[in-house]
Amino acid sequence: MRGRVHRINGLSQLAPPENGALMFFSLHLREEGGASNTLPGLVASCRSLLEADAEALSGFESALVQVGYSLAHEEEYAKMKLRILDEGLFRVQENFPRLTKASFASGIPPGIERVEYEINLAGFEHLCAAVKPEKFVFE
Repeated sequence: MRGRVHRINGLSQLAPPENGALMFFSLHLREEGGASNTLPGLVASCRSLLEADAEALSGFESALVQVGYSLAHEEEYAKMKLRILDEGLFRVQENFPRLTKASFASGIPPGIERVEYEINLAGFEHLCAAVKPEKFVFE
């Protein structure tokens, strides 16, 4: 196993916010016939957690559209049962593995239109603020 590997979409995804702290939630799932979680169930739980923050909910909905999630296919998505193997909430700070626009001292090189990359959080346990926060438990 490679560790907690996550795909990051763009240089702004892990950019520091104007106010407050940036946190990164890591979720490791496995398809398993006897599990009780489904993708529509996890999406509904996330929506429920975000409903008090219209901006965050809107961002979540936009992200779902960007990755191709469609309400029209929820019945099909529900056929896949998922087991939560690992979850953690990480503080994104100076030594968190990330690229941002500030990573390029001379600015983003000409001709670069899109940046996607993967991070591996193995070895960054010292940044983990919570291993299994109560409000993120889905099972």
